[in-house]
Amino acid sequence: MDKAADLFKRIAHSASLKAALIGATGYFLLAAATIRLTSDGRNHATVWPADAMILALLLASPRQRWPAIILAGWAGNFVANGATRGWMAGLLLYGAINMAQTVMAAVLLQRSDSGNELLANTRSSLHFLLSAGILAPALGALLGSLASLANYGEPLGPSFLRWYASNALGLLIVTPFLKSLLDGGYLRCYTERNWLERAEALGLHATHIALTAAVFSQNTMPLLFLPICSLLLLSFRLGRLGTQAGVIIIALIGGISAFRGLGPITLMHQAPEFDAFFFQIYLAILLCTALPVAATVSANTEALTKLAEREEALHLIMSNSPDGIISLDRGGICRWADGRIEDYLGVEPADLLGKPLGEIAGRTGVRFPILPGPADGQEQTTAEFTPKLRPDITLEASAGIVEHEGVRLGTIVTLRDVSARKAREVAISKMAETDDLTGALNRKGFRQRFDEAVKDVTRPVSLALIDVDHFKSINDTFGHAIGDAVLQEVVARIKANTRSTDIVGRLGGDEFAIVFDGDISIAKAACERLTDSFRLTPVFEQRNIHLNASISCGVAELHPSMSRGQFFDAADLALYNAKHQGRGCVRAAA
Repeated sequence: MDKAADLFKRIAHSASLKAALIGATGYFLLAAATIRLTSDGRNHATVWPADAMILALLLASPRQRWPAIILAGWAGNFVANGATRGWMAGLLLYGAINMAQTVMAAVLLQRSDSGNELLANTRSSLHFLLSAGILAPALGALLGSLASLANYGEPLGPSFLRWYASNALGLLIVTPFLKSLLDGGYLRCYTERNWLERAEALGLHATHIALTAAVFSQNTMPLLFLPICSLLLLSFRLGRLGTQAGVIIIALIGGISAFRGLGPITLMHQAPEFDAFFFQIYLAILLCTALPVAATVSANTEALTKLAEREEALHLIMSNSPDGIISLDRGGICRWADGRIEDYLGVEPADLLGKPLGEIAGRTGVRFPILPGPADGQEQTTAEFTPKLRPDITLEASAGIVEHEGVRLGTIVTLRDVSARKAREVAISKMAETDDLTGALNRKGFRQRFDEAVKDVTRPVSLALIDVDHFKSINDTFGHAIGDAVLQEVVARIKANTRSTDIVGRLGGDEFAIVFDGDISIAKAACERLTDSFRLTPVFEQRNIHLNASISCGVAELHPSMSRGQFFDAADLALYNAKHQGRGCVRAAA
């Protein structure tokens, strides 16, 4: 454990040392170059980008590395100012003020969760503008101008404005660029593009550099609007990374040109201080114009990327899902389809695109549920159906309404194979309606089928009631096991002498019933064949037992004037007559 802790400390120490070296070196180079190129050594630079190096490092580093980075920045500030402006003790105070405003900006950005992506969206851009462009440089300008007033007697107002404008522009312009450079954003942007996109990016940057250089290398025409055009083109095509680089190009070329007395700004023929102030306003306008565009482009790009990722994930999920999905717009036109559409409906998903609901239903047999009204919310309804092209399966369609702020946008229909569930439901229903001894319908199942049969008055229906003669004596003499076997044989012979369209049921004990799809002559003929089979063949044979039995049948035909009860009573009366006229016979109702 101690060795692991020591190794971790060494790694952390080396990372802090690396960050400190980058901070000190970067701060010195940026500060020295800025002073040499845009200042005479006494006045403020038009843009002060050096603090942006420290801010970018702080945002890219954990808190434990901050002290080393801040000290490195302080040292770089002192050395750069001393080497270019002359050594004096006051430089340490000004360096401390620079570091204080930089730390304040870093803390504010981290607390607002905007430190990772400075210009990723409008929210993060506003937080960055408030933290690094207003609050932090205002604090630094206040402290710096007070120090200049105390040390050198410089007026508070002008000193505050020069410090504020220079540092605010430096932080706003350079920080996003350096942070993207340090965290590999630019490298990823380059490597993730194909050769054509890389060529486009390089061409846009080269065009922007050439145009900006051409504008600021002359002082005969007021062409300050041209760099804005190429900057916006960079923003729209390359997003925030292009915007960051584009603004820095304008600041660098324009700042050097302004210091040398070149560029359209000199056409106003004002004092150098006014030209510098005007250039700062120009850069501020560039930022206010380009940053919202970059934020919007970045947000849209991120949204499109996430949408593409979600579409790909949805397609992957649906390709491995047991469901099929059909999306309809509010006019009932198919927008997209995915999943097991071909397996379920027998058509390719692409064949449904652009087709109206009615055409899809007519071609595939899909049954769409009745959807609730807009006031009913996000309720779902379902419907079961058998597809035309896949009659061997049963599908369930579930429909859900897609709404936004109370406005119906469309419908999502999910298809699922419920064949196994349907088969189980049928089996359970059949078990609930089947007599477990004989396999015929039980009393409940028969009553349900009987009620359905008598509803159709367009075709003849007949009813036969059957009793096994002297069944009680069979049970008493041979036992219930043989009695049960006799009942099973009775049902077997009934089914052998009836059709699949006829309904056979056991009403209880030795009482059976048959609903015939036909008139009384059909019913009577079938019952006579049935009674003959009992006279000719024993109902039970095993070892030395040869058991004969007979049945009595009463049949009746349904007439339009009959109720269900009267129909049943007529067949029951015919059975009563058969029993009292010798049994083993068939009697028909008058």
